[in-house]
Amino acid sequence: MGSANTEVSSESQRTSRRAALATFLGSTVEFYDLVAYGSAAAIVFAPLFFSNASPAVGTALSFATFAVGYLTRPIGAAIFGHIADTRGRRVTLLWTMYLMGGSTVLIGLLPDYDAIGDISPLLLVSLRVIQGIAIGGEQGGAMALVVEHASAGRKGFFSSFSTAGTQAGTVLASGAFALVALLPDEQFHSWGWRVPFLLSAVIVFVAIYIRRNLPESLPENPGQVNSNRTPLVKMFRQETRPLTGAFLVYCSIQVGWYLLTVFGITYAVSAGVDRSTMLWIVAGAALTAMCMNPFWGVLSDRIGRRRVMITGLLAYCLFIWLYFLAVHSGIVPLVFLSMVATAGLGHAALNGVTPSFFMESMSSTTRATTAGMAIQFAGVVGGFAPLVATTLASSNLGIWLVGLTATGVFLFSGIGTFFLKARN
Repeated sequence: MGSANTEVSSESQRTSRRAALATFLGSTVEFYDLVAYGSAAAIVFAPLFFSNASPAVGTALSFATFAVGYLTRPIGAAIFGHIADTRGRRVTLLWTMYLMGGSTVLIGLLPDYDAIGDISPLLLVSLRVIQGIAIGGEQGGAMALVVEHASAGRKGFFSSFSTAGTQAGTVLASGAFALVALLPDEQFHSWGWRVPFLLSAVIVFVAIYIRRNLPESLPENPGQVNSNRTPLVKMFRQETRPLTGAFLVYCSIQVGWYLLTVFGITYAVSAGVDRSTMLWIVAGAALTAMCMNPFWGVLSDRIGRRRVMITGLLAYCLFIWLYFLAVHSGIVPLVFLSMVATAGLGHAALNGVTPSFFMESMSSTTRATTAGMAIQFAGVVGGFAPLVATTLASSNLGIWLVGLTATGVFLFSGIGTFFLKARN
């Protein structure tokens, strides 16, 4: 009897680890795609795919294709959230990986405007739409799968890996583009920029292999669709409390990270910090956050999700002020230390605990849909953060007004944690 229990426990641990790795690789691919596309949109897409337009218009169109991906994410959350909550998490995550990985590799193979004319930018936009839908459908299902497979008492630890991949993808894509950018301009524009997109196939292949061999985690029979209403309808009728709480909490993750990185880089450069130096600082902060994610997950298993979340929000409130002051000073060591502290003690605490905190607060019949929609709604808020921060920084109060606004967002997220209550 004892031997049988040991075998079951051992198999459960193996499944927990495989689920953690599968979702880690998924979020790695997600942010690898995001950073790779953003880098290419800023550097090469305008002359390659919009060469018939003026440089200014071409750049605007290039960034417009980047924005299209964000607009389609809620659609992906609704579609794949429904599939995950009615047909199963595993099949959903296989399809999101097929679409996410396939569209990224195809972008790397896409002929430019000079080769096929107007069809080229149309194909680019189409692939970006597919990317956005797949990414929008990935997050809710991934959180559900890893938490449902995780061992009792270690759900915070195992599920923290599903969000740690966001930083891993950022570092890998940034590193890949930094390396190919060393090529001569002619080689970089002809084939070098394609390499990071094609390399993503390696991560995608491993992720698909692991996901194909995972058991289903959906508590109900995945072949039985809720005959009364769809998960999306049920979410708006019965799950508004966890939806609101998850949205408020995730706003801090989105707003905080974009203020640290996108706005932070721009503001630091204007204060005299070298752009390449800031990129290395961002990479260091991302690595720190990735390594700290599991620590906060373990701590949440011991002292509770909300306590860790509140700790992270308080750390964010404190250290982001120090970060803004350091950036304003232009002193590189202070910028590095303050950003690493903010990422490791603030951002990682929120990011690492989010999957377990969300899933335990949501109905098993709608949790993939509810979490996915909350995350994508918050993504819209986060997407505007750099623009709003830049506008506020140009006012008389300058960076102080940016800090006050960020603090307000963190406080609202603190309120949001009390909307989330574990159900079992």
